[in-house]
Amino acid sequence: MPYLDKPHTLSDITMPKYIYHYFACKSLGEGPRLLFAYGSQEFEDIRYNEETWPAYKPKTPFDSVPVLFIDDKQYAQSLAISRYLGKKYGLVGDNDEEDLEIDQIVDFVNDIRARGAIVQYEEDEAVKERNHKDYSKNYYPGYFAKLNSIIEKNNGHVALGKVNINT
Repeated sequence: MPYLDKPHTLSDITMPKYIYHYFACKSLGEGPRLLFAYGSQEFEDIRYNEETWPAYKPKTPFDSVPVLFIDDKQYAQSLAISRYLGKKYGLVGDNDEEDLEIDQIVDFVNDIRARGAIVQYEEDEAVKERNHKDYSKNYYPGYFAKLNSIIEKNNGHVALGKVNINT
C-alpha cells in the first residue's frame, strides 16, 4: 500500500468542496442550506433569478434545482440532498426503523407542501382562489392537526423526540 508507506499530515487530507445551486428564495432550497449551517459546513451558495436561470437549467441533471456539487460531481433533488446532509451531520435514526420514522414525516410534510404549490403556482385566479378555500377548509386543518400531534408526542420534534433532518 504505497499511500501507507510514508507519513501524512492533516494538510494532506482535502475536504470536499460544496457548491449549492438554487433560486434566490427559500422554498425547497432552504432545507439543505439550514443543514449546511447546522453542520458548520462552508459551501458556495449560487442563487438564480428569472434572468440567470434559463442559461443554467439545461446543465442540471433534471432541468431543475436544487443541485449540489460535491467536488466535481453533481447531485439533484431537494429531499435526496437533505437526506445525504442529514446522514453527514448525524441527523438520522440509529437504525432502519428510525430512518423510516423520519422519512415518513419528510414525505408527509412534502405532501402538504405539494398541495400549497398547487395553489401558489396556479395562474387562473378563480381556480387559485377556489383551491385555496377548498384546501384551507378540507385539507390543511387535518394535516396540521396530525403534524401538531406528532410534534407533541415527540417532545417538540417531528420524529424520534430529537433533532433530525425534519427539524
